[in-house]
Amino acid sequence: MDDVWSWAPDPAVGYTVRGAYRTLTDETIVIHTAPAVPAALLWRKHVPLKVSIFGWCLFRNRLPTKVNLFRMRIIQHDAQLCVTGYGMIKSDVHLFSSCSVFGQVWHLARQWLGVHSSDPATIVDHFTQFGTSSGFAKSRCSIMCLIWFASSWVIQKEMNARIFRVKESTPIQLLKNIKLLSFWWYKTQFVVYYYKFYDWCPNPFLCLV
Repeated sequence: MDDVWSWAPDPAVGYTVRGAYRTLTDETIVIHTAPAVPAALLWRKHVPLKVSIFGWCLFRNRLPTKVNLFRMRIIQHDAQLCVTGYGMIKSDVHLFSSCSVFGQVWHLARQWLGVHSSDPATIVDHFTQFGTSSGFAKSRCSIMCLIWFASSWVIQKEMNARIFRVKESTPIQLLKNIKLLSFWWYKTQFVVYYYKFYDWCPNPFLCLV
C-alpha cells in the first residue's frame, strides 16, 4: 500500500494545532527520543562535516544498516546478516561495537591509546565512554572524540568495501588507517603543526598543542 502521513498521538483525527499543544503540555504523555549527544562533542571543527553528519545519523539510528533496511521492507529477513560472515544480524550497535571483526578495531585502538573501557549497549554510551576513558581534561577528550569518529568512519568505509568491492582489510590495517586519518584531521586545525606522523603513531597525546 502507498505511504501516508500519520500523526501518532491521534491517528484518527490527524494533526491539529490543538492536538499538538495538548501533546506538548500533557505530562502523562511520554515522547520517546533517542539519547542526545552534546553538540560540542558532535560538531567538532577538526572533524570533516560529512563525518559529523555520519555520526549524527549513527547516533539517531538513521544509517541504512541491514536491520533498518529490513524494517523498511527493502531487504528480506535472511539478508540482515553482517558482512563479516559470522552469522550475526547487522545492526548499528553490532557493526560499530560488538562485531567480532570490527570489535577488534576498537580493542586495538584502546591498546594504542593506553586506555581501558567496555562496549556499552548503545552507540551514544559507547561514544561518551570512549571519549572520557583517558580522563576529563578538555584536550584529551578532544583527541579521544576525534579518534572515535575516525574509527567509526574507517569501519563504515571498510563495510562498504566488503559489500561493493569484495575487498577486505585486516584490523591491523584498519588501525593504521585510523592513525593516519586522525593525524590529518587534527593537523588541519593549525596553520603550522610541528609534529609528524611518526610522532603521532606511538602516542597522540604527546602531540597535543
